[in-house]
Amino acid sequence: MKIAVDVDGVLLDLMDTYCEVYNEQFETNYKKSDVTRWDFFEEWEIRERDAFEIFHKIYENSSDIPFIDEYALFVLKEINEIHHVDIVSARSEQYSVQLGDTLKSHGIIDGIHYQHLILVNEKPYDIKLRLNYDLYIDDNPHLAWAIKERTEIVLFLYDQPWNRNINEKNKKNIFRVKNWIDINREIKGLELLLE
Repeated sequence: MKIAVDVDGVLLDLMDTYCEVYNEQFETNYKKSDVTRWDFFEEWEIRERDAFEIFHKIYENSSDIPFIDEYALFVLKEINEIHHVDIVSARSEQYSVQLGDTLKSHGIIDGIHYQHLILVNEKPYDIKLRLNYDLYIDDNPHLAWAIKERTEIVLFLYDQPWNRNINEKNKKNIFRVKNWIDINREIKGLELLLE
């Protein structure tokens, strides 16, 4: 299988850091649980451009972003030995060095845990589908909407407050996962189906 693993919200807990930066800048007290939509900035009454400037500021110094689940290291290494795993992120190419360094600082090593680091544009939100992976591990609700009709593709939707409006029940190719233990179990289930 070709597997695309997202970074923010799946490997790195970016929104905690985002809320800290946002709160400091605008004297608010938002937390990750308040981010209930992908386009949360509309509710927070900030222009999209300004919201993305905060993301870009964080990307420039992403080494401070906490790792989301230490078990990811074990799972990535194990599945990369059997399948082709790429890290696929919606960050512009200018942040590739910082992202590569951040992944390394968390122990995610090119060639051991993944094959390639691939960066795509932030929009359209479902742009990753153009890369033709068999399995996506992602937190993007727009990707879920696009994948639900493409039964040859599977999405492990990493549970986050901004994607809880996606009803994965009755969808044969969308599975909600809460952590990397869930991901490991679901991949083993897919492998059995493919035998």
